[in-house]
Amino acid sequence: MKALAAALATVLALSACGGDDPESPDASATAETLTAPNTTPLPVTTPAGGALDRAAATALRAVPGATLTSVETEGGGWEVRLVAADGTERELIVNGAGTEVVRNEAGPEGPADRAKRLRRIRRAELDYRDAADAMRATVAGARVTELNLDDHRGTAVWEGDVIGPDGARHALMVDASTGRVQRR
Repeated sequence: MKALAAALATVLALSACGGDDPESPDASATAETLTAPNTTPLPVTTPAGGALDRAAATALRAVPGATLTSVETEGGGWEVRLVAADGTERELIVNGAGTEVVRNEAGPEGPADRAKRLRRIRRAELDYRDAADAMRATVAGARVTELNLDDHRGTAVWEGDVIGPDGARHALMVDASTGRVQRR
């Protein structure tokens, strides 16, 4: 009983550090758990609510005119991939709160890579925001932790992972033309 009380006190103390606002930048982007004997692990933190949207917006401000093709949790932050109008891809690392670009790099690539990315982007009628909204609507109260524009059987799709309010991970796929969502 003492262990359960200690675990609960720790959870309450940690939640007080982040303020009352679940969108607070103080909310951590790590996924630690506390375990009391004979209990289910209690989630202490998950990616901060709204952090994906902030990370995407921060990255897009850093590379004006680019299209977001991927955003996912990476360590304590977000890895964001953007494609410029010429098909060049940039990889940005954004902090866990989604407010600051930590790294902004372009990788070596050839004309075939650039052309493939541009074809995929042109086929996608839904952008990352539409796909994230569709995923959140599919799993009520969920937070999107990964979103990638990809091809599936010749169709442009947004593949992603969401964490439900119960802590369960759901793998979803959104047709980038129709918005139809299916579980992977």
